Amino acid sequence: MRSAGKEIPIIGITRMKVWEENGCIIASGSCITRMQDGRGRVDTDQIRIDVPVKENAAKISFGSRFGRPLPLGCSLNTFRLEIDMEEARDFDIQNKLQPVYKGEHGGRFLYSAADLKKGHNKNSAIFIHDGTSMYLRQNVNNTLCLTVRDANQYDTPEGQKRLKDAKRRARRLKGQDIVLMYEKNCAKYEESASVLYEKLIDAGYDNVYFIVDTGIPAVQNVDEKYKKNFIEKDSDKHLEYFFACSKFVATETIDHALQLRIASKDVLDKINGKGIMYVFLQHGVMYMVSLGSNLRVGFNKKKGYKLHRTVVSSELEAKHFTDLAGMKHEDLYVTGLAKFDKAVRNENADKIIIMPTWRRWETNQAKHDLHDTGYYRMMETMLNGVPEELRDKVIILPHPLISERFSGEEGFGRHVVVTDQYDPLLRDCALLITDYSSIAYDAYYRGANVIFYWKDKDECMEHYGEGTRLMLDEDNVFGPVCMDADDIRRAVADRYGKPQDPEELARYRKIVEFHDGKNSERILRLLVRDGVLDPK
Repeated sequence: MRSAGKEIPIIGITRMKVWEENGCIIASGSCITRMQDGRGRVDTDQIRIDVPVKENAAKISFGSRFGRPLPLGCSLNTFRLEIDMEEARDFDIQNKLQPVYKGEHGGRFLYSAADLKKGHNKNSAIFIHDGTSMYLRQNVNNTLCLTVRDANQYDTPEGQKRLKDAKRRARRLKGQDIVLMYEKNCAKYEESASVLYEKLIDAGYDNVYFIVDTGIPAVQNVDEKYKKNFIEKDSDKHLEYFFACSKFVATETIDHALQLRIASKDVLDKINGKGIMYVFLQHGVMYMVSLGSNLRVGFNKKKGYKLHRTVVSSELEAKHFTDLAGMKHEDLYVTGLAKFDKAVRNENADKIIIMPTWRRWETNQAKHDLHDTGYYRMMETMLNGVPEELRDKVIILPHPLISERFSGEEGFGRHVVVTDQYDPLLRDCALLITDYSSIAYDAYYRGANVIFYWKDKDECMEHYGEGTRLMLDEDNVFGPVCMDADDIRRAVADRYGKPQDPEELARYRKIVEFHDGKNSERILRLLVRDGVLDPK
């Protein structure tokens, strides 16, 4: 509830033209302004525009101070918005443009005054510089946002045309029962989707296809009977089947079925459309960062879908989804993750793996100065906490969303391994050091010990959004919690080469209940029950 007397302005765009000029993104047009409570006129001289990581992130000017009066407390005005592209390279990936009025946050900048509270997946032209794409877009709540991300092939006019052509060609596939499976960015083959995919092919489901970059090492030795239903990532067939498909079974959201954060109304309309059956297999146990986070709403119940199911590992994790993700118990498959069916550890495992989760808000900063990110400093602390006599056992695994930035990184020397395949490394893991990455569940499932570093926990939770918390705490965590390098050093000495603590194992098994290697079988039965697959 806002404090009494706080003035909250709303800016709603009625017409806008966007272009690039002198290193800036310029947006200019007309708008309607009003106070949220309808009382008084908006004094545009008192408005500045922030994004979460920077004050005065955009310069804004108006044609007149109060605009031309309209009924209901509204005013008609013109505006000009300028965003310095060089400065914007250090913003977050997604940036809500936040009006600040008389020094107080709380205003709204609507992409379209006509759309009221809902967004319709609109975006401006895309501006590409040095491998970075920037564009203004409309989010699901009709807020004006600036996206700053790595460029992809669909940002170009040629790429946009390929999408439109593929959507048209997909009509010839109408009526075909296509099931698409994939993992992160359609570029991995070692998570639950690939394990379940092979199970389905073995069971005779020829209408199931796996989208993947067939050039990655993980698929080179895959049996030919599974390769026959591979679809090459970014091929014409991939695009056509994406638009034709209504059944997606994957370790990631449907955004990953083509291109994450794509700037295409056709694609976004498809992703958000009705009639879709979507089963989220999870890429890792999600009993970590609370699902109430602003950055995790993508995992919430999709109300417009014909069917939305999520695989979970226990009744405790199920409660996490029912309490915070808008799901009912019948929306959940309490089966365990398919990938755990093939999770093993070698008898002579002796590696110490360092792998914290990525901090999305540092993505663009890492492009320019990786060493100045909190993520890099955290990994330094973790490495410094390993006793010298065990340093030759250390493997540093950067998170997949940032791993490419570590190519050629000299600060950690030979310890850094940049790879898309984590399973072979986890098979040799004796001890994992992480913050709150879900890889902790994978390593512990195999029999490794886990050490948690939580010095930055509270600060990171703030970045996820108000009210976000870590589901793990000192009462249910399955490893020692450390706050500095000395804590890590003592924990390594206590846990390296030792069996798992029985009390911690009991805590873990309340979160991950299934250990019989039959998770895929349980998922398959439920897919048939819900009509995603036909019975065999």
